[in-house]
Amino acid sequence: MASTNHAPINNDLPGLVLLPQTFEEDLPTIPKRGQTRLQKQFDSILKKIKSPVIQETVESVFVSLSRLCGILDMVEINTSEGGPLPVTVAAFSLVDDETKSLIRLIEKKLTKIKSIKGNLRHALDATSFVLRHELKRVFTQELVMLSKERRANQICADVMRAHGLLSNCFQQSILSLAQVFDPSVSSKLLFDGYRDRLEQSNVLIKELSAFCTLARQAEERRDAEASELLIRELKSFCNGSLHYLMYKDWEEFEDIAREVTSSSGSARHGFILHCFVAYLEALINQVRMRAVLNERSADGEEPKARGKKVMRCATR
Repeated sequence: MASTNHAPINNDLPGLVLLPQTFEEDLPTIPKRGQTRLQKQFDSILKKIKSPVIQETVESVFVSLSRLCGILDMVEINTSEGGPLPVTVAAFSLVDDETKSLIRLIEKKLTKIKSIKGNLRHALDATSFVLRHELKRVFTQELVMLSKERRANQICADVMRAHGLLSNCFQQSILSLAQVFDPSVSSKLLFDGYRDRLEQSNVLIKELSAFCTLARQAEERRDAEASELLIRELKSFCNGSLHYLMYKDWEEFEDIAREVTSSSGSARHGFILHCFVAYLEALINQVRMRAVLNERSADGEEPKARGKKVMRCATR
């Protein structure tokens, strides 16, 4: 397990949370989920690069970003299974250290290798900037309260937000770099989780839109049957597809769903339904803004439901 000694791990950035120092061997094995698919794409891209120096640079960046994605997979597994918080803290500490090392590597290569030009130089420069920006954001905002005495669900929310921000950052960096050499490459080809995220987002939009329709019908027509159906479907949603939402939205959705249920048959039910519709419309817009819905798949194939187990936060 990680050492109990504490020291700043972000010495060059002010105000960052203090996390325990750790050694890589203290951590569980980084999972290999999705690594094979990613490696195959890497190999195909690297073969297209003629310059040995540029090939070595691109490979180093690819490997580092892939490893960072693997460490975040470990965070996801540990969190969803209710694992010990020190493991998650140690993993984020390792992410911090390795991301900073990658930033230094990129900046060194850009300075010394003049043959890195055009789109590749732009992609690497942008990667360095984004990594630094998101790292600072996560450790100064999302994880700053991690060491405080707080409820398990609050800690889980912080961890999952940080996980999501960094995971998206690393994957988008991989994609941008890959597209320099092969513009046809997409998230679907690189990452196993792409189809699942696309499927979940489409399910959310469909079910939230159905709630809008039922709520409007119940409000405008004072339709008791529609209201009862809405309440039944809300209960089912809270036990299932709710987990496709961002974790930060779970509690708020459940609170509003309870208001809809408890107000049924009362004079304020119509007003609650009106507020619920407005909330749903805003939530649907948030889901539609997800990157996975704004990237066309290579073949235009519609995702098929596969009943994938979703990530949940275990509380103790």
